[in-house]
Amino acid sequence: MNQHNLPTASLFDEETQRRAYAIAANQECLASTGDFYAQSPFSRPSRPQDLPQFVSQAMSEGGDLPPSLALFGHRLLFTGYEQELVFLPQKTTSQMKSYRSFYDSEARAAAAVIRPALEKKLFGWMDREIELSGKWTLDAFREYSEGVLEDLEKSDSTFLRLLHELNDKKSAVQFFIVQCASDFLCEASAMARNVLGNYGPELSELFKILIDEYGYGVHEKKHSTLFEELMRDAELNPMPHYYWQFYNTGSLSLANYFQFISGDHNQFFRYLGALYFTEASLAFITRHQSAAIKLAFGRDANTLYFDEHTHIDTHHGRMAFENLIVPIVEKCGTGVLGEIVKGFEEFRTLLDRADEEMLAQIAWLDKADKADNAPVGTRSDETMVFTEDEGELSVTHCHDLDEWFEVEKGAIDLVCSPFKRVRLEAGEGMVLPKGMLHGSIVVSDKCTYRVAPVA
Repeated sequence: MNQHNLPTASLFDEETQRRAYAIAANQECLASTGDFYAQSPFSRPSRPQDLPQFVSQAMSEGGDLPPSLALFGHRLLFTGYEQELVFLPQKTTSQMKSYRSFYDSEARAAAAVIRPALEKKLFGWMDREIELSGKWTLDAFREYSEGVLEDLEKSDSTFLRLLHELNDKKSAVQFFIVQCASDFLCEASAMARNVLGNYGPELSELFKILIDEYGYGVHEKKHSTLFEELMRDAELNPMPHYYWQFYNTGSLSLANYFQFISGDHNQFFRYLGALYFTEASLAFITRHQSAAIKLAFGRDANTLYFDEHTHIDTHHGRMAFENLIVPIVEKCGTGVLGEIVKGFEEFRTLLDRADEEMLAQIAWLDKADKADNAPVGTRSDETMVFTEDEGELSVTHCHDLDEWFEVEKGAIDLVCSPFKRVRLEAGEGMVLPKGMLHGSIVVSDKCTYRVAPVA
């Protein structure tokens, strides 16, 4: 059964879709600025050269997107969602043009055209991987979900275990905080979409959770404000999406999923399940996250953001089940429980995937360095050679296979995170593992390098 209720075909003809993709992917906010860091919330550099291949696969039936195209798709979807949120210029004179361009009506219309198909392509895999059978009752779901949460409470933190083994704990924790920034700097924005309309006392119960997130109108207590303070104390820039180019695909997918199921109210019951899982699980997860920050920055490090969630989300998890799910199922019927359970499982699965991707990236960053020779299995017959001028920047991306990157002339910096650069000069090379985010910038007058897949 298709719990997503996603359209099997677009409402728009192929030519309209292709034109909409071109408009959405080539808008000013996605253009490279020659910098790895965004100087305003209206800058979201992507790689328009990936568009033709992406559109070809996005408009095909079935099949998962490879890592490079999944990243491109989630960046495109994330930008479209956030063009419905409010950001204001921080330097009125220099940023007003970018502000107007970011909210351009044609770009927003194009995003609306491609959104249903894009959501289906990026999240449709969950229909194949998450199967639910039988009829659910409230008692069965309560027993099942409490068992899942109890196991989570008792489990160790894989991140903490990895952190103890790393050489550079500080950079690893900073990279983790950067991943959180994709969502936490605009925290609860998706939730706000669900307190519009009129569906009875349950709306007010959800609004109670929302206003908790917003500090009951006190800016200093707003959760995103607490996260900004954490970023400053961790020596990071708290401007929204300053680290845009360093968000992993999994991190973007978590924020996009909540925007998707909140923006399409046909998915409201799935939203309830996902909300319940995230609120109830954060009460346990945030304890480990606080411990990770203290391990990297010392016992006196600022962990208020995570400590606040450890406290409040025990309450929010209970509210989500007792004050939202129970009365809504009683109102709408047990038939909606399948969708609620689906949302619970979907966000749980997405979170696991995002964590695995982040941990793999952190482990690679800690040991990423030059190699003496190309690894065995390098397919030299598929080598691509590039020559670029000084200052030419490649927006961060990832590859679909392990690749060998070697400089023939000049020098280049491989930028693997905000905290990791590896300079390669003539004769030096490095393996770039499949799916690992990285960019590059030429640091000599000219640089010639070659890239070849590794079998």
